[in-house]
Amino acid sequence: MRTFPSSFEVNNKKVGGENPCLIIAEAGVSHFGNVSKGYDLVDLALDANADIFKMQHYKTEDLVSDKSSDWFKRLKEKELTNDEVAKIKEYCDQNNITFLCTAHDKKSLDFLDKELDVPAFKIGSGEVQNWPFIADIASRGKPVILSTGMYELDMIKQAINIIQSSNCPALAILHCVTAYPAKPSEINLKAMDAIRSFFNGPVGYSDHTEGSAIPLASVALGADIVEKHITIDKNIPNAQDWKVACDPTNFNSFVKDVRRIEQSLGKASIIVNKSEKKSILWARKSIFVRNDIPKGQIITKDNLVLKRPGDGIPGSKIDDIIGKRANCQILEGKKLSTDEFD
Repeated sequence: MRTFPSSFEVNNKKVGGENPCLIIAEAGVSHFGNVSKGYDLVDLALDANADIFKMQHYKTEDLVSDKSSDWFKRLKEKELTNDEVAKIKEYCDQNNITFLCTAHDKKSLDFLDKELDVPAFKIGSGEVQNWPFIADIASRGKPVILSTGMYELDMIKQAINIIQSSNCPALAILHCVTAYPAKPSEINLKAMDAIRSFFNGPVGYSDHTEGSAIPLASVALGADIVEKHITIDKNIPNAQDWKVACDPTNFNSFVKDVRRIEQSLGKASIIVNKSEKKSILWARKSIFVRNDIPKGQIITKDNLVLKRPGDGIPGSKIDDIIGKRANCQILEGKKLSTDEFD
């Protein structure tokens, strides 16, 4: 299998390798067809310092059969025109946050690519086995982020091969479970390791769970990208994204927690760090005298005890001291020193 870059850039945002986790604020269709609400969602992403604002674009007639009347109506109500999507992108540009958008049909893809010139393409999980559409996206010379909800392992490999053969310059793969909400017991974050076993590009997680615990856990497991839904509104009928979304009360803390987790990961080494050095004196223990030791007596284990502070002879030296002879009287409770025995 041909390799992809282990890291790449999306509008100067570095993805993968040793770079920080890329945080995508996924608005989906939580604008509910209202451009003003779209601006509010951008503001939510901005206020939280997310890296990317993302939404979805489609022509309902090209996405779902009119025979599926319930879904057709639900999606049509949330559809934005090209001009409305362009306004939201312009608002992102004005506020220096990268705009991405998932296209669900070829007309929307052409618009995002040729008119808005988005810096990368996000392929939603619903395109599983829609290989011609995936090949079309991958052939346009921009990085691709692929969500893999409802995929089996062989399907992921097949998608990678198609994207490779379409000369896509860079690819990231997001583990995903397509359910709203997805149960924690079904998430299987270790699937990211399975993907890494055969794919060398960035690997991340697209979340559809309630709360923040699962996506934060993905960051602790090394996700290069984390995608979390955002919403302004809750308890909306005929909608599902809000069930798995952060809102103005908690998205800011979610992003901060991602960054705190990153800071805590460190490297695969163990040292006494700078802040711990101050703790050595009070937290470590030294060798103290348990009972009086007359001059000339052989020191035994029963004569010694370990107590704080740790500014004396460390406990690791106790076996070296046992059997030595006291060269002076050493009183009970004293911190033992090296000049008191031979």
